Amino acid sequence: MKNKSDVILSEVISSFNDFFKDQKKSVGVTVALSGGVDSMVLLHVLYQLKIKLNLKLSAIHIHHGLSKNADHWCKLCLDECKKLNIDFIQKKINFDNSEGLGIEASARKARYQILHQKADEFLVTAHHQNDQAETLMLQLLRGSGLKGLASMPVFDKERRLWRPFLKLSREIIEEYATNNNIRFVEDESNKNTEFDRNFLRLEIFPKLIKRFPQTIKSLGRSAELFAEGLNLNKAIAKEDAKNYFSEDFIKLNTKIFSTLPRDRVVNLIRWWLDKNQQKMPSQKIMDQIYTQIHSAKKDAKINIHISSEMSVRAYKDFLWLVKIKKEKNSFDLIWKGEEIFELPGSGKLLFKPCLGKGISLDKLGSSVLRIQNRKGGERFKPKRNQPTRTLKYLLQKMNMPPWERELLPIIYSEDMLVAVPNFGVHHEFVPDEDKIGLTIEWVNYESKI
Repeated sequence: MKNKSDVILSEVISSFNDFFKDQKKSVGVTVALSGGVDSMVLLHVLYQLKIKLNLKLSAIHIHHGLSKNADHWCKLCLDECKKLNIDFIQKKINFDNSEGLGIEASARKARYQILHQKADEFLVTAHHQNDQAETLMLQLLRGSGLKGLASMPVFDKERRLWRPFLKLSREIIEEYATNNNIRFVEDESNKNTEFDRNFLRLEIFPKLIKRFPQTIKSLGRSAELFAEGLNLNKAIAKEDAKNYFSEDFIKLNTKIFSTLPRDRVVNLIRWWLDKNQQKMPSQKIMDQIYTQIHSAKKDAKINIHISSEMSVRAYKDFLWLVKIKKEKNSFDLIWKGEEIFELPGSGKLLFKPCLGKGISLDKLGSSVLRIQNRKGGERFKPKRNQPTRTLKYLLQKMNMPPWERELLPIIYSEDMLVAVPNFGVHHEFVPDEDKIGLTIEWVNYESKI
């Protein structure tokens, strides 16, 4: 029978071979080192395997200042890395709870934002089987979908994240620490049952395990099965996506509502939101998206907020992901020759001289260019042989979505509308083919996710 050291070492080796076997050179791994027993064991295990697995090993400690003992934890991590001659990085963070996530979740989010900054290396965390069971239980209690229930994967290639302990129990790791005299700290907040995870760990799981001894393993197995279901859904969505998306995945063709069954539509919308790094909305909002768009008339105005910052909108046979504009900025500004002109809250204008295109510098003469936001009722005539039209009509004809039309800056010379960026120039100001003009491109920040 293998002892605890052999079990842990063989599990890490097996996990490494599963995901890194094709690596020809040394693999850079950075241990997320908190000072707790799990991460300290992970550090020592990877140190033992450093040569065998050809690892370039380092460690990072996040000092979040939530505990009066935080300086002590950092010193322990530093001392241990010095003893093992492992490169050590310490980062201090100040997190805010403005999103209302709670202290625990806000600190975790801030911590991971820093941990993932070392993009050239793989981040290694000491999450284990018990953590996985707790995560799954929390997601179940929150009514999460497949993505949440799949919990944590052992390996996340996209985020460059590796969890080699995920199939090991907390008991095995703690026994390894005792047998190998590994120093570690105990975070006093781990005893605070005001935190949901601690409440489950200290009060609920002991009762479950007493009644159902295989609770931890069973929940871990369920998480793996949920992950298989999630991967299947992703594969189906990826195949469906070939026929319904714009190239940049910002627009989704509403034909899906007439050609795909409801479950495939919802699955594809979830995949679309995930593809654009959006937090998954509640089931209620997903139902609202499906019901409103499925039953909507062709020109219906649909604007469904899926978060405080993003909405799903419908226009011209497409669903769009659009940033929510808090308030419209009113401006009347003078262009003074800048190549890049920053606009108040709605992007920037790029000015470039170009032969035979843009606003004729000769015809402009000494007149200054004024940059304004649209106020409504503007009229424009980009072509000599066509009548003057309202700008609203012209922008509708070019299929510019209404939320972009609202933000569109326009260019005046004196009191004449002479140019509409990304659209055209008044016919009287178009340069001759052999004359220099000034092109103006609008880069709309609000359309960028």
